[in-house]
Parts: sequence; C-alpha cells; structure tokens
Amino acid sequence: MPDGQFQSESGQDARTRIKPSNYTILVPLKNDRKLAYNTVSQAFAVWDKADGQLWDDLDKAGDLPFGAAYRTFVQGGFVVNAAEDEFRTVRRNYDRARHNDGHMMMTIAPTLSCNFGCHYCFQGLDKPLTKMTPKVREATKDYLLQHLRGRRSFHLTWYGGEPLMDQEAIWDISAAAIKYCDDNGIKYTSMMISNGYKMSVPVAEKLKKARVGKVQITIDGDEEMHDSRRHLTSGRGTFQRILDNIKAVTERGLLKVSIRVNIDGQNEDQARALLDILERNKLGIRNGVSVYFAPVESVAEAADGCTSCLPKTDYADLENRLHLLAFEKGLIGMPKVPRHLGLCTAVKPNSYVVVPNGDLHKCWDTVMDPKLRVGSVFGGTRKSDGRTEAMWNAWSPFENEVCSNCQLVPACAGACAFKFVHNDYASGETGKLPCPSLKFNMAEQLFLRAKTRGFVSDDDWDQKNSPTVKGDGMLTGNRHTLASVGAVHDALQDMPS
Repeated sequence: MPDGQFQSESGQDARTRIKPSNYTILVPLKNDRKLAYNTVSQAFAVWDKADGQLWDDLDKAGDLPFGAAYRTFVQGGFVVNAAEDEFRTVRRNYDRARHNDGHMMMTIAPTLSCNFGCHYCFQGLDKPLTKMTPKVREATKDYLLQHLRGRRSFHLTWYGGEPLMDQEAIWDISAAAIKYCDDNGIKYTSMMISNGYKMSVPVAEKLKKARVGKVQITIDGDEEMHDSRRHLTSGRGTFQRILDNIKAVTERGLLKVSIRVNIDGQNEDQARALLDILERNKLGIRNGVSVYFAPVESVAEAADGCTSCLPKTDYADLENRLHLLAFEKGLIGMPKVPRHLGLCTAVKPNSYVVVPNGDLHKCWDTVMDPKLRVGSVFGGTRKSDGRTEAMWNAWSPFENEVCSNCQLVPACAGACAFKFVHNDYASGETGKLPCPSLKFNMAEQLFLRAKTRGFVSDDDWDQKNSPTVKGDGMLTGNRHTLASVGAVHDALQDMPS
C-alpha cells in the first residue's frame, strides 16, 4: 500500500478517511466500464460498473471512511489518505529525482559537422567542420573525472552533428571514463545519436568496446521519402546503406538500435511502408530493433522544417495509428506511460552538454549558439553563463499554473524545458508549446495497452466519450497556450542578475 498509509483491515483506524487521488485518470468505455490509470503509482486497471459506482460515491462525497471495498483502490494508488497533500508529494518526488547527486548524465558532441543535409535540422545546413582538438579532449576528460567523484552511476550520450565524424574523440574519452568508473565502482552506461551512415560492423565493434549499448538512428519513411529528406550533403541517398548497417550490427548482437521516425503532414504512408520494410527484413524487438515516432518541430532559429508540421492534436491521432501498427509488427513493446519525461540533462544540475570547443550547454538544442552556453570544460565563466544556467535551474513545472494543476505532471514533468527557458527561439505551435503527445492521446494509449493485454476489445471503445480530445475539452485537463508558456519565459528572463 502506498507510503504505508493504511493498515490491514483488522488494525484499521476507524478515523482514517480516504479521497480520490487527483492523479487518477478515468477513460469511460461502453457498458459502464472504465479504464483507470494513476500517473503517480503507474497502476492500471479496468473497472466494472460496481467499481465505477464505488468511485462515484467517493468522488461525490469528497472523502469517506476507509472500508474493505476500497482496498484495491488504495493498493493501486487510485485512492489516497484524505490527509495527504498529493501535490507536495509529487513535487518532492520530482525534486528528489532531479537533484539526485548519485547519478550523472553527460552529452558530448565531439563535432557539429554532419555528412547529411536534412532540411529540418535544428542546426541548419551550414554546419561547422571543427572537431575536438587534443587539448579540448584532455580538458573534457579532466572535467568528467573531476565531476564523477562520489557518483554511483554515469550515463554518457554521444551526439552531434554526426558523432561518428570524429571517432577518435569517442574512443579516447570513453576509455578514460570507463576506466575511472570501473576503478571506482560507478555503473557506466552509454548510447549514441547517429544518422547510421557510418555505423559499419567494424565501427559497431568499437562502439561495443566503448560500452555504447544502443544507437538511435533516424529513418523518415520508405527509401524514396527518407532519401528526399535525409540525404548526404551531395544529395545522394542514404536509406539502403543505413538499413544494411542496422541489419549487419544487430545480426551480430553488437548494438541495440532505436529507429526514430520524424513525422509531419507528408509521410504517414511512407512511415507505414517503413514498418513493412523492417518487418520483411526480420527486424524487431526480438533482435534489438525498436521504433519510436516524434513530431517534426521548429525549436531553433536555424531550423527550417515547419511548413508541414502537424498541429498537436493531429500528430497525436497519427501517432496512435502508427503505434498500433508498430506493435502488431513487433517493433514496439506494450505502451507504457513514462515517469518524469522531462528529466534530461537540461534540468539536472550536475549534467551538461559538451561541444567541440569545450563550451558547456544545458540543452542539445542550444549547441549552435555560443551565447547560450553555461560554462566551459576549461573553467572560467562569463557573467552571461551564470545567468543562463540560473534560468535553467529556476525552471520547474510546478511553478506555473497549467503544469502544476495537470494530472499528467508526474509523467511528463513539464516535458521540454527548452520551450520555456528559450521560448523565443522556437516558432509556431509545434515549436513553442511543450505539452507532449500524451496530453492529446492518453485515453487512446491506455486503451491500446488494455487491448494488447486482452482486457478490452475494439467493441468497448465509446467514440463519443472515450477519446482524450472531446468537443467539450480534454480528458487530461488544460493544455499550455502561447500565452501561458510565454508568461513562464518572461518570468525567467526577468530574474535578477
């Protein structure tokens, strides 16, 4: 039972009262059934009419004495002690995870150079060609080893540009970090964000030695669509070579591969075709290949890819369709609501992004703008560095009315902090508004999960009452608007120096 709040029935204090959890989300189904999910406990259930009546009685009363009929509700966290301040508990759990000094996350971009010319890239098409010099590499290793002292775990992400354009930095820095972690009992994990073009078997063997366990590779549809969007700077296609690389490294068990599919209003059919291609090539979760979908967004000044960006609700609908197909083809697991989705390097005080000249940033999306750095691996800070980092540290999803009152905040944790802190960089609804797709398809995701477990069938879905987005509002409550996000952004900019 959550937090030891309730005793067994025989020892139950008759004065204990219970109330509905503010973080319980109910999806109405046909025949008076409901899907229930709690974003704090992550418990999931299907309720029948009798369960629904118990809930309605409690909801109407506000609170009631605890009784045996509510035992499973309490065990699932759907119902809590009436004296509990749930908001305070959720915030405390978030702060504990965000400020966990035992874990450290770093992202290193050894080069911002890239061999691809993707039109929607946040870095733009005119990328710098510089790589980490030996001096920067040494300073980066010194910085890492200094800040790893006393940690229990460390996660290193390789990023770019295309990180495999500077492999020497990867092998050098990885070896130093791995040795320090092994010598000091620190758990070491690593992944890479790559376009996959240079990920040959020999390179994958070196990545495995560098303990890179997973590589995220973007493929934007079938060959024709992908090659029109993600081609070499020369214009030459890349699809077939990437697919061949994925097959070769996964057949040998060298790496797990997460295939990201960037979605806009032009490539749903081609994304479906990609899933068919992966299935025909016998790629799937069983051999370490999975897929996930992400909307194309304009989140930086250099990006030029939002002419066909989808509105939030349209993307959420499309994502539902793709999730179902990907699950049927063995390319994703059972849908599961995340916890603290927004806890990336940007908001953790002891985590940074290192760029080729040694500058430190808080977010991947700022790496092209030296004015937005927060320090350097060489030490020494500018006044603007401290001010920028202070804005990141001051941001919290619990400091604005929309997030703090949202049932999804334990899951999304405000999602993308960049869209609050540097909202002036983004453009359009897709770039400026942080609410994740889960805000707009929670009911559909929960239903898919219940369906895959055999608890419900398509006949249980009530098209009038079940969807997340309805004519009279949303199941998940208010969403952010340009005004609400802008207010948070302005407040951060107005912080005293």
